[in-house]
Amino acid sequence: MERMIDTRRPSSPFDDGAAERLRRMGLLQERGKPDWESMAVLCCVYAGLLFDDMCDFYQDYEDVTTVLHRLLEAAEGATVKKRFLLICLQYDGIGRQLPDPIWWISGNPELTEVFADGFLQNLKRLCECG
Repeated sequence: MERMIDTRRPSSPFDDGAAERLRRMGLLQERGKPDWESMAVLCCVYAGLLFDDMCDFYQDYEDVTTVLHRLLEAAEGATVKKRFLLICLQYDGIGRQLPDPIWWISGNPELTEVFADGFLQNLKRLCECG
């Protein structure tokens, strides 16, 4: 008998237990503020992984840089919510599920801002490194 794997997310990043989950991941300090060091690492790692996934998906570096330049241009001056949504749309655009840590960050406005800024800065750096 084949076992079915449930791929639905276990709960919402907006529920009462979300802050505790973020603390266990090391993304929030005990008093509820972002852990800057952990967030910097998370932003760097996930920006690099998305960049690699995009290179695999598009298979032409010029296409990758075109998409990322459009993203960075759209994010410039945008609200935090829009910048975060633009990042999420990049995953959708290449058929990838949003990674769990990013999913959990979405329910915390302070982490969302820190993540969006750091993630986009890392993507910009990767584009410039070419």
